[in-house]
Amino acid sequence: MENATYIGLSRLSSMRREMDVLANNLANMNSNAYKGERVLFEEYLKGPNDAKKVSFVNDFAILRDNRIGNLEQTGNTYDVAITGSGYLTIDTPQGRRFTRDGHLRLDNDRRLVTAGGHPVLDSRGRDIVIPQDAQEIPTIAADGTISVGQQQVAKIDLVTFENEQELRKTSQGLYATTQEPQVAPASSTLAQGMLEASNVEPIVEMTAMMELLRQYQGTQSLMDAEHERMRTAIQRLGRTA
Repeated sequence: MENATYIGLSRLSSMRREMDVLANNLANMNSNAYKGERVLFEEYLKGPNDAKKVSFVNDFAILRDNRIGNLEQTGNTYDVAITGSGYLTIDTPQGRRFTRDGHLRLDNDRRLVTAGGHPVLDSRGRDIVIPQDAQEIPTIAADGTISVGQQQVAKIDLVTFENEQELRKTSQGLYATTQEPQVAPASSTLAQGMLEASNVEPIVEMTAMMELLRQYQGTQSLMDAEHERMRTAIQRLGRTA
């Protein structure tokens, strides 16, 4: 008798989760290399036997939109944007992490680090250190090779993964994974003095939020009507008895 209410509650709960994801997208629309997300739904069947099952709504997973954002010119020496698929390899106290946010800088030890202070690793798994006596501005080639004048300092480690959806967000634009990183394809290059913007489109997100609000209100109205129907039925049954 209360199946309609339970089904409605499952839908309202999943829509609340979807609204949280949309709000998070909007909150990160100005975050470097942020990837928009969507909730993936599936039908969940539950019942005492195969002859009678009730269909509920279940938010199964979060799907990440891995489209590349627009590349924006910054002119900063250590900013790099990845022009294809791929991730920079980062060393953190929690282990190796990966990111597409190329807003880099030098720390006090002249190591190339992320905005959060984590070292960027080279193709040999070592910290990248810019020489103290460098007289020229470092250049970063398309293949990630960092040079100071005629001296090659290191090559930024650019990797990719078989399934990017399995990458798990941690913090500060970093991802963790148990997958083994692979060398990024030759088509993936680095552009010095540029950053990848978020691929979130504010108008699309706002439109989705308004549509979701209408669906929420519609579902709530149906639940209110069902509640009124049950209340009326109970009152009439009580008078009959």
